[in-house]
Amino acid sequence: MIKITVQGTDWTDLGTFDAKKWETIMATAQANNVEIPFSCWAGACGLCLCYIIKWWEYINKAYTNPSFMELDEDQVLTCIAAVKDECFDEADANMEIVLKRAI
Repeated sequence: MIKITVQGTDWTDLGTFDAKKWETIMATAQANNVEIPFSCWAGACGLCLCYIIKWWEYINKAYTNPSFMELDEDQVLTCIAAVKDECFDEADANMEIVLKRAI
């Protein structure tokens, strides 16, 4: 099971949910009532920017669209990013990805 925990800017946990294959982090967060600010759904506005605190290497940052912004290795736009497909194919996949909201 791949879990995603989203933290607020003050490091408080805002919620944890199961990642879904073929679904963006933002869509899954919304379906689980975990609030991440958003506007464009295209990787252009930056409102959904989060810092990847744990397991950055498992995030596909351009799952649905290329980013319009230059991102550091530890940053992700949750509206266009998802957990890499191959992570779901691992039978023993058991990790918790931790994101911290930038806004």
